[in-house]
Amino acid sequence: MHRALTVCAMVISLFSQAQSTWSNGVGEIFFNHCSRCHHEGGIGPFSIMSYDDVQPVAADLVDVIVSGEMPPWPAEPDYRHFAFENVIDDAELALLQDWIAQGAPEGDVNNAPEPPVFSGGSQLPIVDFTGETGEYTSTAATADAYRTFVIPSNFTQDEFIDGIEVLPGNPEIVHHVLIYYDPTNDCLDYDAADAGPGFETNGTGGGLPPSVKYLGAWVPGNSEMILPEGFAFLAEAGGYFLVEIHYPEDTEGMVDNTTINFKFSSDPSPREVYMDPIINHFPPVLDEPFLFIPANDTTTFYATYTVPTDVTLIATMPHMHLIGRELYCWGETPADGDIPLVGIDEWDFHWQYSYMYPSLVHLPDNTDIRAYAWYDNTADNPHQPNDPPQNVFGGEETDDEMLVVFFVYTLYQNGDENIVIDPNIGVQDVQPNDLSVRWYPNPAHAMVQFECFSKTHGPAIYRVFDAMGKEVMQESRTLHAGMNKQTFDVSALAPGLYHVQTSINGIAQTASLVIE
Repeated sequence: MHRALTVCAMVISLFSQAQSTWSNGVGEIFFNHCSRCHHEGGIGPFSIMSYDDVQPVAADLVDVIVSGEMPPWPAEPDYRHFAFENVIDDAELALLQDWIAQGAPEGDVNNAPEPPVFSGGSQLPIVDFTGETGEYTSTAATADAYRTFVIPSNFTQDEFIDGIEVLPGNPEIVHHVLIYYDPTNDCLDYDAADAGPGFETNGTGGGLPPSVKYLGAWVPGNSEMILPEGFAFLAEAGGYFLVEIHYPEDTEGMVDNTTINFKFSSDPSPREVYMDPIINHFPPVLDEPFLFIPANDTTTFYATYTVPTDVTLIATMPHMHLIGRELYCWGETPADGDIPLVGIDEWDFHWQYSYMYPSLVHLPDNTDIRAYAWYDNTADNPHQPNDPPQNVFGGEETDDEMLVVFFVYTLYQNGDENIVIDPNIGVQDVQPNDLSVRWYPNPAHAMVQFECFSKTHGPAIYRVFDAMGKEVMQESRTLHAGMNKQTFDVSALAPGLYHVQTSINGIAQTASLVIE
């Protein structure tokens, strides 16, 4: 009898050790991935700051996590990893599902993780400059409003900014924020010509003085942006910060007072950083004369920009409106093959992020930055703003459409690609040069040529995936050491964006291929 009790106790002990509990891993998942929005004063509709917060709705929360609806991270991690990405991995998903299956137990409260601290104040390590837009009452009744506020820097000397933060005064009505810097006095004329605080603009640069330059952006879920050590935006002496805020319709009468914080670089001579909409929907970048999506139709557009000099990419920010459904951007280099830059399979206008690369990305001179965007102007689009669907043209209003990809970059210096921003990202985004591939023409039709330099002889496997990650074609061939050239029949593939993975001797490289 005593032995039986002992065995029973051992089984209970082993079950307890294997049990998934809030205190044993589950709480940390919620704190790491959810609490940044779901805390008092955050943009989330309720708090996720304790077991008591989560337990009553645990099953529902895990359901939206498993479905991929939460936490919002539009970028496709299978295409490109980013620094500090908010992606729940398979092991975390399994732990959450196991926890629900066991009844969402709390576990040993003595081992419970400490919740994160959100003071409502700055998350920058140092704040060297603070500015406020001043109290503003939204006028956005039946249409979205964009208002740009002028904040004098009062800088008596040039300053270099490497930390940027936006603290919305009223998170319920601040949809997103763009920050510019005007090194001249031009913005004062715009401000004086408008009777209200600041002046009216239209979303992504329209209505602003031509002298301004981009500094940064904020959208819900974003935190502060801190550039790598030794890199910074230049803010010339005597200039003005322009803070453009998007107030959605139905916010008329609600009051906001948004704060911007900046940290200055401690480097006495940092490398200057720039932010530009390098990909945009205007010719000659857009491969078509103009952006137009007919009602009840789906349309694909491509854009190309050839880099005129060696640059180093630090971050990217893609932008579309409500009709956009899918966007991919990559660099095409004859020597190194394709470099994935950002991919989004299901665009959501309400979750627009700035994505920082885990290690800096070198784009050599004459690299083609290419973008593919798919628009769905049918009733099947869950974000369709019109009933019935209407013709949509390129423009600044929310019901218009755009194709824009911003990049934060600097001029390349030898070794930039070895600078690591987030060492926790284990996947190296830039593939080794032991296998350099090129597919052309790109876009292709029935036939596509493959060129490759391989250091070794051996079998090669070619796998073609559609934009959703489904394998649609596979072939095995042999490569010899040196230059290779082969032809592939892709006539069976429907028009669209594909990703071709070439593997030889354990080395793999993925390239983007567009079929027309």
